[in-house]
Amino acid sequence: MEEDAGLLIPHPQNEPVIGVIDTQFNEKVHFHEWVEYKNLLDPNIPLSRKDYEHGTAVSYIIVDGPQGNPELADGCGRFRVRHFGVATNNGFSSFTVLKMIRNIVASNRDIKVWNLSLGSKLEIKPNFISPEAAELDRIQSEYDVIFVVAGTNIPAGVTKKNMRIGSPADSLNSMVINAVDFAGNSASYTRIGPVLSFFHKPDVSYYGGDGTVYTDKMMVAKTIWEQHT
Repeated sequence: MEEDAGLLIPHPQNEPVIGVIDTQFNEKVHFHEWVEYKNLLDPNIPLSRKDYEHGTAVSYIIVDGPQGNPELADGCGRFRVRHFGVATNNGFSSFTVLKMIRNIVASNRDIKVWNLSLGSKLEIKPNFISPEAAELDRIQSEYDVIFVVAGTNIPAGVTKKNMRIGSPADSLNSMVINAVDFAGNSASYTRIGPVLSFFHKPDVSYYGGDGTVYTDKMMVAKTIWEQHT
């Protein structure tokens, strides 16, 4: 399909759908037509601009990442997204989110690949799998899906070196992703495995948002943010 010169992005057609479970999605962005969004939080919970930023950035990379980062384009093109807002920027209950995840996957059986970039600030335990990771593993086995899970970031203000990953990045069935800079070095916010001393997690690394100048960082949004009140 040829792109209309007047469009920032072409209209979606029959591209594969990726599931995103994250914070909220800003429907005023240029690629909104590619994203089917549902806020699963109680409507009485107030939302601010911050509650939309991370989730929108994740969906942007899946939908329009190649346009913002042509040097990283892998030739796979764009994907449509079904985006479920299950959290705010201030945190979430892992028990509640896991219940939501099970219901979401069970109700969207056409989606086989799910992105989950929510994780604990706490380190995993060295001798057992976290309950959150164990539940993700069960969901993937029961519904024949795969989760792409963030390797979790070092929280702001934490100076500990070699901080272990947080749940659910200890999920054995998930594809757990860490970040590197454009020189191939671990990002400044990267946390480490392994899981149970012999499962090599995270599984793979890819370019992230690290660097001292903007050219070192991945483009994650090409939009003017609108204030949500």
